Amino acid sequence: MILLLKKIARVFSKNFKKEKNNTSLNYLVCERNTRIEGLNLSVRNPAKDKYMYIGKNSVISGNFVFETASGEIRIGNNTFIGGGMFVCIEGIEIGNDVMISWGCTFVDNNSHSLRWSERKDDVRDWKKGLDENKIGFYKDWTNVKRGKIVVKDKAWIGFNCIVMKGVTIGEGAVVAAGSVVTKDVPDWTIVGGNPAKIIKYIPENER
Repeated sequence: MILLLKKIARVFSKNFKKEKNNTSLNYLVCERNTRIEGLNLSVRNPAKDKYMYIGKNSVISGNFVFETASGEIRIGNNTFIGGGMFVCIEGIEIGNDVMISWGCTFVDNNSHSLRWSERKDDVRDWKKGLDENKIGFYKDWTNVKRGKIVVKDKAWIGFNCIVMKGVTIGEGAVVAAGSVVTKDVPDWTIVGGNPAKIIKYIPENER
């Protein structure tokens, strides 16, 4: 019995310490009646108080990673995100009444320079950060191309989609599952494929 009680005490202490030290959500502003179970927020090199803003009556889960001090993610009201990965160094803006299914990836940057001479030290710098428990601290983002991602109101993005830097997905647009979005998607269209192309325009009587 004593051993059992000691084991329970160790588990409780471990969980309490983990909860106490989990300060990532301090960078989040969340309005009323929104659920964020399954939301993981990682800010590599924080330099401001808030990085992520979520509106009311939304359901948001997934991994949200801020690689630099300048990124920002804004999510509107009545929006659903069913998981996935969101990597930000510039900005990701998601509107109201948006649905984003599971397994989607949003990246507002190229991660590395296209020139070998500018990315040759990336692995070394990343490893140095890992070795010192300062993930991404030494990463040089100077020559990495970036562009804000915008998802307008009423859009629906199917599962396992990839949305690349600088893309705007229009109002009411539908992105078919498994698509790779590299260019802007017009309002009220259905797109699909790799790269995503227009399949259909949605008429007014079907909106």
